[in-house]
Amino acid sequence: MKIIITESQYKSLVTSLLDILLGNITIKTVKEKKEEGDKSDHHSIFDEYGDLVMTIWVKGKIRNRGCKKDLTLESSILEQFERYMPYYRHKIFSKVLVEYVYDKFGIKCDCVQYDYEYEDKKHVDDDGDEYSYTEFKTKKYNVKKKKKIKESTNERSNLENIIYSFLQDDFYPDYNWGPELFDFYREDVEEHGMIPFYINDSEGYVYYDDGTLEIMPWVCKKLDEYFNGSWYSVFKDWFEENSGLNVSRIVDSRNNGVMLGESIDKNKKLINSIVGFDFSDRIEQITSTYDVPMEFDECLSSESINRWLNYFGPMYKFELDGVKYLYQDRNTFEWFMDEDCNDYVDDEIHERLGINLLGLKFSDVINMYFEEEE
Repeated sequence: MKIIITESQYKSLVTSLLDILLGNITIKTVKEKKEEGDKSDHHSIFDEYGDLVMTIWVKGKIRNRGCKKDLTLESSILEQFERYMPYYRHKIFSKVLVEYVYDKFGIKCDCVQYDYEYEDKKHVDDDGDEYSYTEFKTKKYNVKKKKKIKESTNERSNLENIIYSFLQDDFYPDYNWGPELFDFYREDVEEHGMIPFYINDSEGYVYYDDGTLEIMPWVCKKLDEYFNGSWYSVFKDWFEENSGLNVSRIVDSRNNGVMLGESIDKNKKLINSIVGFDFSDRIEQITSTYDVPMEFDECLSSESINRWLNYFGPMYKFELDGVKYLYQDRNTFEWFMDEDCNDYVDDEIHERLGINLLGLKFSDVINMYFEEEE
């Protein structure tokens, strides 16, 4: 007989069992260990009796690729799970376990690793010496949720995608639009010389037969508050794509000023205003160990640098508040290291720069400002 329960019921059951098995759990963090002279690269979690039951890897080679905070479990607790936990070593259990750790310590793990079916084995080398070792199977789950931004055949940048999505959500016209209405719009413009588009029964923008797109004050004000003038070209593309009408210029109805066509790069202007300085000529590419500043000699070995360059592609160096940093896009996360050998993978640099407010990655900054030498 099968008994079906909901996810919330499963979570409640597992949480109760964890409390019973682990009791009042405690943690010793990397920071606490460092104060005691221990340079470990992981947090240690102990059960009520002081036995190590879980480890959270926050840096170093042990962490699984693509994981910022990797939760692994000791064999002792896995044996308990094997006997008492329903449906463990699955993603649904992993999510509950991650939430359980977060509720206890405020640390959000994104990966969980289970080692199981331990088997003690022996090996005899060519000299007749015998060595004992343990083999086991491993299952890994990445439980983090990734934000998806609608892909575009126009190869929009992340910033442009964010603005585009914002327009879709907040400035979509009341009476729909799209290819099926393209002929209607053209005929209306030919007959009346213009066509208005309404948003929640308020006029949002008006298209004229000379190709002018006039934006109403309330729309300009809201978009300027969020995007500081970087929205003009995206608005043009978005409007043309959905109306089939070609826009030659965009006008602010507050003062009839022409907004589209200014020479300044609006994306860079926005980044400069948020960050507080211009990244132009401040970013240099690293393609070999010889490009790495000497300040990082004690942080990284030549072998590590070459391995990362070969695997993830080029690094970049830049300076922030008088401190030199290395940066590398590692596909599933962005890695930074300062000249004091501290590495950052949890958006600390994005928050310091302020680009996280727009959902931007540092790779977007690289794409905007860095120009490769030909």
